[in-house]
Amino acid sequence: MLAELAEGLHLEMTTYQIYALFFLLGSLAVSSISDIKKTAAQKEFFHFWIIFTLVMFVVDLYPRLVTGGGITMFSAKWGLIVAFSVLSSRKVGVLFGLAKMDVAAVAAVSSLFNIYTLVVFYVLLKVISLVQRPLLSSGKRYPFLPVVLTSAAVVLLSNLYFI
Repeated sequence: MLAELAEGLHLEMTTYQIYALFFLLGSLAVSSISDIKKTAAQKEFFHFWIIFTLVMFVVDLYPRLVTGGGITMFSAKWGLIVAFSVLSSRKVGVLFGLAKMDVAAVAAVSSLFNIYTLVVFYVLLKVISLVQRPLLSSGKRYPFLPVVLTSAAVVLLSNLYFI
């Protein structure tokens, strides 16, 4: 188990993860513009992000079922995604207090990362949110998708830089 944890101790993404993140960034860019203009993005994005997250769950699970290895990191990663999603939701509000759509977008992006990059991503979300909130909020409304887009772009650029 310790060897498995040490093996996953890196912030790098695989090629397929980088391409998938580029793909997600497109949907995040369009929904962020909609979120800023109307402070509500289309609900079709919500369904897309949920399906994307489920597909990535299966993509992560399949090699573990075939080889029987890596189940500890898999469980930790997906346990963190679920825990962070619940803690970020408006009903619980410990981390952010986000709408369902924002939680789905964050979970979709998170599904691409290993456990360490996942933690870095949530720290980035918090920091970037503190910076962007005063710029984007109007009254009680705060479009969070631009924060997700910015944080995901920072992770992507850092991976491209370090490859």
